[in-house]
Amino acid sequence: MQYIIGAYASAPSLTSNDKSLETQFYNKLIKSIPQIQGLEIPFFGDDIHQFGYDFLFNFIKPKWGNVLTCIPGTMLNLEKNPKFGLASDDVLGRKEAIAMHARVNNTLHTMNEKYGKKSIIAVQVASAPSMSVTGVSSSTDSLFKSLDEILRWDWGGAKIIIEHCDKFIPMQPFEKGFLSIDDEIDTLLKVSNLYNVGITINWARSAIEERSSIAPINHLKLVAKRNLLGGLIFSGTSENDTLYGKWKDNHMPFSFSDSLDYHEVNSLLNFKNISETLACVDLNNIDYLGIKLLPMPMGNFDIDRRVGINFEAISALDKILTLQNSEL
Repeated sequence: MQYIIGAYASAPSLTSNDKSLETQFYNKLIKSIPQIQGLEIPFFGDDIHQFGYDFLFNFIKPKWGNVLTCIPGTMLNLEKNPKFGLASDDVLGRKEAIAMHARVNNTLHTMNEKYGKKSIIAVQVASAPSMSVTGVSSSTDSLFKSLDEILRWDWGGAKIIIEHCDKFIPMQPFEKGFLSIDDEIDTLLKVSNLYNVGITINWARSAIEERSSIAPINHLKLVAKRNLLGGLIFSGTSENDTLYGKWKDNHMPFSFSDSLDYHEVNSLLNFKNISETLACVDLNNIDYLGIKLLPMPMGNFDIDRRVGINFEAISALDKILTLQNSEL
């Protein structure tokens, strides 16, 4: 099995300006994990890496099929304008989101031209903004208008995928607070007969929404039933943890490992939950399976650990899938 790796979440560059550390990280990661299908590449609003496009291009393999995620750029723009987003009912906020996604489209073509092939297999977008902020509103009508516009562009064969984030629930602390998965499904169904679209389930974000490890399975089944399942990303969370917090979207690593060095005991990404999640997915009918993990404390720049949490997670997924296949 091949996997998408959200390596930027483990990379030193989230909190360090040391290019040598970043180079060590990517070189060791790529050498350690031959099962890489591609990277989940973050679009930060104008660029895909703090050291520039060319820096990351040094590590991306021409044969890979990568995923481009707009979540980082979306969150950075929301800090400046809480009305920013594809689902925003605010004219300016939606216009700004459309403009950012136009830059994403340019990035996709830059990569395809560099590698002379379809380098990006999917572009992950979000149904921002958060509906809980005073004076901010979002709707499926606004999301549909935005999708109707951006889907008319040439995306080089890449699938446009909504990455589901936790929805806003009154009286419950949220991480993203975007539209519900039902709203996202209903909106995509209006365009799915004309365009290549889908939904990706991020394990932690679904669990955070319902405060339950069953929620990702429910969301996967719901999306698959409508033939919209694009991908599954294993990213962890915890009911309570000193470093990773309580139901936080901090990309917590797996809670079990063959090594005692790199697992997080309080993570809900344990053997049982991962196995049950994988058992409900037809891997032949999704575009990608992957991980996105973040080492804490973020000031610890141990490259072995940063690579290790990814290596051991992929090894664990391989073992679970092998075990499940042997039982068929």
